[in-house]
Amino acid sequence: MSETLICVVEDVGVRVWLERVLEDEWSLEFVSASDLSRVSRLASASGAKLALVAISEDDPEKAVKLFSALHQSNPGVTLVGVARHISQDALLQVMRAGARDCLITAVDSDRARERVQSLVNEAAAERQQNGEQKRRSITLVVGASSVVDTRFFAQNLASELNDLYPEQRVLAVDTMATENHAFYFDSLSRLSLNDLVNRTDSIDESFVNTALEECRPGLRLLSGQIMADQLSGDTAADLFIAISRLAELFDHLIIRVVEHQSADWLKILGADLSRLMIVANPMVEHVQYVETMLAGTAQLLGSNCQTNVVIDGFDKKATLALADMEKRMGTQASLKLPLDWLNRLDSINAGVPLSALLRRSSYQKGLAEFAKRQYSEQSSGAGALGFFKKRAAGKE
Repeated sequence: MSETLICVVEDVGVRVWLERVLEDEWSLEFVSASDLSRVSRLASASGAKLALVAISEDDPEKAVKLFSALHQSNPGVTLVGVARHISQDALLQVMRAGARDCLITAVDSDRARERVQSLVNEAAAERQQNGEQKRRSITLVVGASSVVDTRFFAQNLASELNDLYPEQRVLAVDTMATENHAFYFDSLSRLSLNDLVNRTDSIDESFVNTALEECRPGLRLLSGQIMADQLSGDTAADLFIAISRLAELFDHLIIRVVEHQSADWLKILGADLSRLMIVANPMVEHVQYVETMLAGTAQLLGSNCQTNVVIDGFDKKATLALADMEKRMGTQASLKLPLDWLNRLDSINAGVPLSALLRRSSYQKGLAEFAKRQYSEQSSGAGALGFFKKRAAGKE
């Protein structure tokens, strides 16, 4: 095979390893990490679909910056890391910066060709199908307190998206579900988010279509019991991989997390979120929490992420005025939803979204209008980031 692979490698040992395991199949073009312009020229001139980038365990931050720069300058080139050893934190950072996979020289000699070939094939298919990559739509729903019913808000937001765009695919994820339920709906699948975290290499479209039943046409549900110890270290990297892969397979991902885990989820997904929904009740302590959270999320969220504050249970006759809440939070409320207790109870007890009730609901009407405003400019289709595989071996 005469196809060219670009190798941004200065480590002699890594270069020798790449030549040994790949050179019989591909033409390898080696280039210095300091010569990014040459990488661009090589990618353009050779039509290379894939670039291999060495990661030094002594300076992983340099690799992160390099991946980010290459991803920005060469978005059509698939990036793959190569390392002697790598920590899970460093692996997570380079994946966020644009890497699609990472080869560990100590353990991947036998499978390197197969994995590179698979990535080259995927890159060729993507180039053929898409002139350019499409943005993913990942919405994280968090509450200002454990008493805020983010489960109810998230399930109805997903339902409204499903009603508004029936031709698109929506996945709603309840990361801390109750037994046999996803949100307030009966669980239609024995598969959980926890299961997917442990089998990231099998998540593809056929697997999702088989394992996740449709709650309604175009809408699928996924529940889990993601505990605090799963939000750091190796499992956090696996969780990021699983969510990234699911985001490629669905037009919209709605992820509901519990309040005491929100900071950890933001650290894992913050840079990749397209929307953050902070749901609060019109209470002083909730307003204070939102103020604190908004101040602390600036460094975690990407520049394209939209942050929305939702006041759930709003009543303009209450003594805590909206103007006072917005002044304290430092931002306007994006959406005000009434308590609408009767319709809320009927929806929860029946296990159906508000839009499925026979009578009209002011909560549902307001949420539908909000969803239409928020997601009208979101392009359909799968997103840009690739499928990252966990490297259990070779870690620190």
